[in-house]
Amino acid sequence: LTELVPGLVFTSNESPPEQPIPFHHELAQAPRPPAYILFHCEVESPEGGATPIIPSTEVAAFFEANFPDFARSVAALGVRYVRVMPEVTDPTSALGRSWKETYNVATREEAEEAMRHQGTSYEWLPNGDCRTTTAALPALRTDPRTGRRVFFNSMVAAFTGWYDARNVGEKAIVLGDGSPVNAAALRAVAKFMDERRVAFRWRKGDVLLLDNTIAMHARETFVPPRRVLASLRGPPLADTSGRSAGGPPPRSHAVASPMRVGIIGTGAMGKEHIRNIALLGEQAVVAAVADSDANARKEAFQELGEKGMQCTFFERYEDLLSSGLLDAAVVCTPNFSHIQVLRRILTQTNLHVLCEKPLCTTIEDCEEVERLVAEREQRMRAAGQAAGIFMTGMEYRWMPPISRLIQETDAGELGRVQTVFIREHRFPFLVKVNNWNRFNRYTGGTLVEKACHFFDLMRRILRSEPISVYASGGQAVNHKDEMFEEGTPDILDHAFVTVEFASGARAMLELNMFAEDEQTETVTAVCQRGKIEAKSPESTVRVLRRRQIANLGRTPPSPDGRGVPELLSLPVPKDLAEAGYHEGSTFFELSAFVAAAGGEGEVPISAHDGKMAVLMGAAAHESIRTGRVVHIAGEKLESVTAGRLWMGGVDALERAQVQASAGDAARSRL
Repeated sequence: LTELVPGLVFTSNESPPEQPIPFHHELAQAPRPPAYILFHCEVESPEGGATPIIPSTEVAAFFEANFPDFARSVAALGVRYVRVMPEVTDPTSALGRSWKETYNVATREEAEEAMRHQGTSYEWLPNGDCRTTTAALPALRTDPRTGRRVFFNSMVAAFTGWYDARNVGEKAIVLGDGSPVNAAALRAVAKFMDERRVAFRWRKGDVLLLDNTIAMHARETFVPPRRVLASLRGPPLADTSGRSAGGPPPRSHAVASPMRVGIIGTGAMGKEHIRNIALLGEQAVVAAVADSDANARKEAFQELGEKGMQCTFFERYEDLLSSGLLDAAVVCTPNFSHIQVLRRILTQTNLHVLCEKPLCTTIEDCEEVERLVAEREQRMRAAGQAAGIFMTGMEYRWMPPISRLIQETDAGELGRVQTVFIREHRFPFLVKVNNWNRFNRYTGGTLVEKACHFFDLMRRILRSEPISVYASGGQAVNHKDEMFEEGTPDILDHAFVTVEFASGARAMLELNMFAEDEQTETVTAVCQRGKIEAKSPESTVRVLRRRQIANLGRTPPSPDGRGVPELLSLPVPKDLAEAGYHEGSTFFELSAFVAAAGGEGEVPISAHDGKMAVLMGAAAHESIRTGRVVHIAGEKLESVTAGRLWMGGVDALERAQVQASAGDAARSRL
C-alpha cells in the first residue's frame, strides 16, 4: 500500500499483477481490523483486475457444517499467522513489503516496540529479515449486529497464497496453541469460495463500499495499468436498536437483546461466571472470552457447550476490549493484573464492568481505580451519555443464608447489631497458573485475597466504617514444603482479626485454611435483642429472639423463659449449586449486575466498597507484621506505638491497671 492521504487514502495492494490475491477480510491478522473499506477506481485495467466478493456468513456456515471438529478447534484456540518480512521491500512478491514499511519505522528497536504493542513475537534473521508470529487471533467471529457467524480470518489467503522466496503458505498459519491446521479443510473452503464468488469488474470512477465484517474480497490478475484506491474506516455503525457495537446502551433505554458479556481470564472463577451466565437465559450471553493460555481458552470453549461456536476467543484482553463485540466485561484475571486491565477498560471503553475480588492488591491501586471510575463518569456526563456501571465482585453477600442474615439485620427487629463473628474453615489454596496465589506480592496477602469477602460482609452488616484493626496470624501448615522459581510461598494459612467500627460495634474473623476438606462459613450477628447465625454449606439461618432482655435475677432464665430459636433452611437449587463453588451466589451476583447495568437497580458493591475491603485486609497484614493495632483514619492506615494497643477505648496499659485493681478488689471481698 502507498499512503496518499495520511491515515485516510491508500493505493490498494500493489502486489505483482500476475499474482492473484486470495479471499480475505482486510487486516484480519491485525488485532483491530477496519470495519469498512471504501474502494475507488481511478484507472481501470484493460484486462482482468476484478474484485471477487463473497458473504463471509456463507463461508462460515460451510466451514462449520463440513468440518465441525476443526471448526471447534479454530473457534476455541484462534489462529496465528507466521510471516517473514524482508529488510528491504521486494517488489516481485505480494508479501514483499519490508518490516520497516509495514510498521512505519526506521529501526529495529522501533519495530520491536510496535510488535510488542500488537502482541506479535519476532525473530531477527541473519540477513536482516524478520520472522513474525502474531498473537492468537479469532478466526470465527459473530457479527454483533446480526448475531450471525462470519469466517473472519486470512487462513485461506495465507495457506494458499503466502508463497515467495521467504514464505511457504502451508507453514504460514497454525492454531493458537501452535498445532497445525487441517490442510484438507482449508483447500475445501478455498474451492467453495471460488465456486460461490461474485466478481466486481471495475470501470473508471466506480466506488465500492464493503462491510469488512460480513464480506470477504479478493483480487484477480490483471494487465496493467490499474489503480484502485482504498480507505479503511471503522468502527461498525450502530445497529437499529441504537446500541453501538463498542459499548453499553444508554441506561434510559431497555436492553432489547441479551447483554453481551466478555470474560477476561478463564480460571476457576472465569469458568464459574460462564456457567452462571448460561443460567441467566435471555438476560445475558457470553459473547467473547480472552485468556493468554491456549488450554484455558479450550476449557472455556468446552464450558460454553453448543454456545461456544457463537463466542469469539482472544489471546489478548486488549483485542477483546477493542473488538466492538461487548456491552460488559467481567474481570477474572490474577489479582495483581486487575489494575492494568481496569486501566484499559476505564480509559478506553464505556463498558459495564464486574471486577472479581479483590479489587486490586494494594490500597494505592484501588484508589486509582476509584478515581478512574469517577473520571469516566465525568467524561460520559459531559458527552451527554450514561457511563457504564462499575461493580466489585463479592459473591459471599449473595450466599442464600448470608443474604437472609443481612435481610434480618437490615429489618432491625432484633435491634442494632453490636458484634459480628465470622469463621471460615476450609482447605488450602488451590493451584493457579504459575502458582501466583502462593505469594503475597501477587495476591495482596491472604487477608486481602481471601478475607476481603469477610471484611466486606462486616461493613455491609454493620453499615459502619472501620476505625481500627488488630490481627494475629501466620503460616503453620500449608505450602511450607513447596519451592518455586519465585521462592518459598509466604502466604498465611490462619489468622484472627478483630475490627472496631465507628458505630461502636465490633467484629471478628477466624480464618483457618487447613481445618477441613470442604469450605465452611459461619456468620453470626448479635443484636440488642437476639442474634442471627448463618451457616454454609448447610445453607441454614438460626434466628434467636431473646425473651428476657433485662431484669435478670440471680439465676439464669428458666427453660420456659428462654427464646426459642427459629431455624430456616434455604436449599440451593441444584442447577445453581452445580454451576459453581459458592452456593449459588455467583448467579445472584450476576443477576444484580445485569439489573444495575440495565438501570433496574443500584450498583450493590462499588469500587469504593472494594477498596475498603482491601484496606481492611492490608491493615490486618500490617498489624500482624508490627504486632500493633492499626488505626484507620480518613481511609488511611495509621499504626500506634507498641505497648499502647487500643482496646475498646482504653489502651493496653490502662486496661491492665483496671484489671489489676478489679482483681485486688475481688480478693479483698473473698
